[in-house]
Amino acid sequence: MVAGRPVTLESIVDDLAEITGRIVWSTVSTTDRLGRPRVRIMHPVWEITPASVVGFVGTRRTPVKTAHIAKSPWVTCAYWSPAHDAAFLDCHVSWAGPEVWDRLAAGYDPSTLWPDGPQSADFAAWELRPYRIQIIRGADVAAGKASPIWTSSSTTDTVDYSCDEKQQIA
Repeated sequence: MVAGRPVTLESIVDDLAEITGRIVWSTVSTTDRLGRPRVRIMHPVWEITPASVVGFVGTRRTPVKTAHIAKSPWVTCAYWSPAHDAAFLDCHVSWAGPEVWDRLAAGYDPSTLWPDGPQSADFAAWELRPYRIQIIRGADVAAGKASPIWTSSSTTDTVDYSCDEKQQIA
């Protein structure tokens, strides 16, 4: 297996925008108080520039989501296509509210889910701030090419690229 290769954010934003724009729906994982994963399908809307990536997703403040985010404010958003193109965004999540309605509307019509608009009683949103982004292209995997991985300066989730390839983590 070929490990990932570190890249700048600027170098992967075009691929990230293409994949998230084409696939749209993301598998989003949280963890419960015991560290067990829970996955749901969500529709994040990403603001992607060469300097930053931030996402917003409309949701409901269910007891499960509220407890998970209170215990661990970290999620992974995973995108996958049948061509095995994928994007993985490991993010810090915080609750947001009506102020992000217009940002959501840039990606879809949130009033289909919340007919009373941002004032709907069950409307809430998450703000997603990635600290790690990995892009995988199926053709690159088949060719043995390393996948690009960007990490923010605040992450401790890094790969030791000085070790033997067999020991590297993708």
